[in-house]
Amino acid sequence: MATPDPDEIWRLLNEARFEEASEAKVAALERAVEAADAVGDPELTNYALNGLVDAYEFSRDSTRLLVPFARLLRNFDSQPEHFDAYLTRSLYWTFKWIVDKMIEQPDVPLESIEHWLEEMRRRYAEAGFSMHAPAAYEMQLAYHVGDYDRVAAAIEALGEAEEDDMSDCTACQYTALATIVFYAEENAADAAMEMLEPVLSGEQTCAHEPHYGLALSLLPLVELGRIDEARANHLRGYQMCKGKEDMVPMIALHVEFCALTGNEHRAVEILADHARFYDLDLGVRDRQRLMEVTVLTCRRLKAIGFADLAMPGPSAVPASAAATSGADWTAASLHDWADAERVAICARFDARNGNDHHSTMSGCVIESTPYDKPVHLGLKEPKPKQTVEVTAPDQVEGPDLDAAIDAAYAAYDDCSPDTWKAWLHVGAIADALGIELIAEHRAEIAHAESAQSDDPVVIVDGLRRAIELFGLAGQPGRALVAEAFLLIHRAEAEPVEALAGARRIVETAQALREAERIDDRSFHSSQALALRAEYLAAPTDPAPDLDERVGDLEAELAAFPDRRYALIRRCDLIDLRARLATDTDVKTWLLTAGLDIARTAEAGWAVARAAADLADQVDLAGDFKRAFAITGEGLAALGDEPSHMIAAKLHLQAAEFCMRQGDHRSTYEHALAASVACDAAGLTVPGAVARHLMGAALVEQDRRAEAVPLMEAALADLPETDVWRVCNLRFNLAESYDRIGDTRQGVEHGLAALVLMERADGREHAALYADTLFLTGELLEKLGEHEHALEVYTKAVEATEHGELTSWARVSRARAWLLRTLMGDTAFGEGLQAMAKVAARLQAAWHDAEELEPIREAARFELGETYRQHAQLTFQFLESQAGEQGLHRDEAEPVLDLQRRALGVFREGPLLLERASLTAHQTMWLLSELGDAQGAIEVGEDALSWLTAPESAEAREGFEQHLADLRQAQN
Repeated sequence: MATPDPDEIWRLLNEARFEEASEAKVAALERAVEAADAVGDPELTNYALNGLVDAYEFSRDSTRLLVPFARLLRNFDSQPEHFDAYLTRSLYWTFKWIVDKMIEQPDVPLESIEHWLEEMRRRYAEAGFSMHAPAAYEMQLAYHVGDYDRVAAAIEALGEAEEDDMSDCTACQYTALATIVFYAEENAADAAMEMLEPVLSGEQTCAHEPHYGLALSLLPLVELGRIDEARANHLRGYQMCKGKEDMVPMIALHVEFCALTGNEHRAVEILADHARFYDLDLGVRDRQRLMEVTVLTCRRLKAIGFADLAMPGPSAVPASAAATSGADWTAASLHDWADAERVAICARFDARNGNDHHSTMSGCVIESTPYDKPVHLGLKEPKPKQTVEVTAPDQVEGPDLDAAIDAAYAAYDDCSPDTWKAWLHVGAIADALGIELIAEHRAEIAHAESAQSDDPVVIVDGLRRAIELFGLAGQPGRALVAEAFLLIHRAEAEPVEALAGARRIVETAQALREAERIDDRSFHSSQALALRAEYLAAPTDPAPDLDERVGDLEAELAAFPDRRYALIRRCDLIDLRARLATDTDVKTWLLTAGLDIARTAEAGWAVARAAADLADQVDLAGDFKRAFAITGEGLAALGDEPSHMIAAKLHLQAAEFCMRQGDHRSTYEHALAASVACDAAGLTVPGAVARHLMGAALVEQDRRAEAVPLMEAALADLPETDVWRVCNLRFNLAESYDRIGDTRQGVEHGLAALVLMERADGREHAALYADTLFLTGELLEKLGEHEHALEVYTKAVEATEHGELTSWARVSRARAWLLRTLMGDTAFGEGLQAMAKVAARLQAAWHDAEELEPIREAARFELGETYRQHAQLTFQFLESQAGEQGLHRDEAEPVLDLQRRALGVFREGPLLLERASLTAHQTMWLLSELGDAQGAIEVGEDALSWLTAPESAEAREGFEQHLADLRQAQN
């Protein structure tokens, strides 16, 4: 076999330094070590071993680095001459990794770890390094075995030792201390967050930070009640570590946070994102963390009634899971499997450490109590199975039942929205006492069970039982009301039957009234509900006299101004009349009247419903500020237990109104509340709209990493028929992915938006189409896909030529530059023409006295920028034509002329400080390069003459420094 080429190995090692961590990188470096051994070059072998150690450290099982490091150390001790400064420093640095990985490997005896820790101290001392790093890893070992006295001593030693080149980066030091403080001390959330602040603020970063700091901050923030920050850190932080095999601890912290904050299904999603991790050969400690959060999630799912939920898990399927559920894994079966593996791992650590501290700490994780209040993330939440559970006190007696029945009747008489809860309470006490209630009470409970459910089957079943039981109890009026409610629930699905049923209820109510077998409340309620059912059965084609009949009944109820039920039913009827009205003014008048009556009735849900509808009408009239105030009244009226449907509408309205006012923080807050209410009500598309608004508000605040998961969730639930919203989401996603470092994903969203808009009527979304073309072209160019980018830019120029001028100018310039990149000097002529054409149109718009001032100012800015870029383009061409002798001063006059024009535009009118300063500096640099230092100085001195305002102080300092440099160079 031929000896490997050393140059090829060196090239591989150099390229590997810049590759992302992966098993492919590990395999390549393992082959490099083998090849280096075959070559027989000691220095090459040491570099290959060093590269492999580094690859193992940032891999799924970092404990693998122990073997190559031991070999490196032997080589260093036997042949130190083959270690240059870089390798020597790397060797000492890796001592820290060795101690850390030994701690994480339960098969390594404590004595060996202590030996290597002492070896680290000795070698660091001999090499002249501080004891700062050894103290840090002694602290980690002491924390691992639960020796908190030793932890305290190590922290003290850490504070006394001087930091040096071997100390961990500052970011890692902060997070290491924060971890120990939070988990080893009681009520230490404040102290932990104080330590994490430099990492979370971005002041201190490294390869694993702020990834770990963001994840570590989640539970302390919840404990401190800083929910908004916890939500933000989860949305931002999970995106950063998602899918990365060397970031299992961070991913586990995100799962733990979700499992304990009412986001169990989000925890399942994260586990599903990393299902392959179950089959990977992870490091032992990482595997334990994965098992812990899996067990915790499954425990929570079982506690909330989802034991049979299908779960992601290892590819091997337990026989019990397949046999019992028909799914590969359920929450119950995965719990048992993961807990068995967790217990086994903990037992290995306990055996090694000589105590049960490790298993005790692990037990604390899986048995953690969820926080009292959920943390709503804004991501899609599953519709709750059951909204309310009403239970009896621990000890009840007969009088308690009598009191509960009296309270239920009193609630009914008062038209309380909690009447159904009162009757469920009666049922719970009766069950606890083993008492069978009379038919009338059982009917009320059946009606209450239907009222508290959102399951159509439960609702219909409860109402049917209520109808039957009220009939047995001799309460035909109450039976008729229940029948009317049933009709409303079936109206849309069975319109023909609903129309017939509505007529029957009206006739039956009249007959019962004539026979004096129905009270006024049941009579009016059954009729009002029947009219509602009739409308729901045919909302687009109501009976011609429906409005008249509704008006007659409402007028009849107006004769009972002192009866609360009459006021509430009038609210229903006026709402129905407003829906039937075709005249805008009439609709607004009716909704205003309905709101007044709802206020008089002190019926919160009626006030909220009327406010939501009235806000829409007021907004249509163009007064969105008043509309926003009306939504505020509606939200205040809902109280602590709002109707999810109404709450969703009000918060969505408020979010839209806040967005129009530029109040992005309030937009986000209302959209978050709307998303929660939409999910609770099962409103899929409105929930997606809420998440779109949340994402847009975060984009406006430049919080794009948080916005991405929300926008992706919105995109998943929006129909493509909502072209503008889908494409706006994709535009924002394209821009956001690029900003957070995933340009390829951004391009995919940009291209998808373009395809959708090109299939639709382009004129309807012309501005968005043009913006998306420009953005996608920029991203394609950034990826080096120049031909495709040119195609997109060309489309963008065509799309904007007769539209918004500044967009056309920008994309025309971008296309000219890309042509220069693709074609070199041969594109200069076309680029020159493009720049001249752009400048001419902008010049005309700037001096158009009939144009709006903002448009003229935008044209001025773009004109100056066009001159500036034209100068750059011309300079590149002239310089390339000049050859080796370089460009002479007189030959550069066209460039200087364009720069003077640019500067003149930026200064004519309100000073465009940043662009004027940039142009002047560029002119100075060019003149200096051309050997005209005096000319450059004159430009700088002229700049100082127009940089006199206080806000120009920083720019003035820049020119003074530039002038000083030029004058020094002259001397």
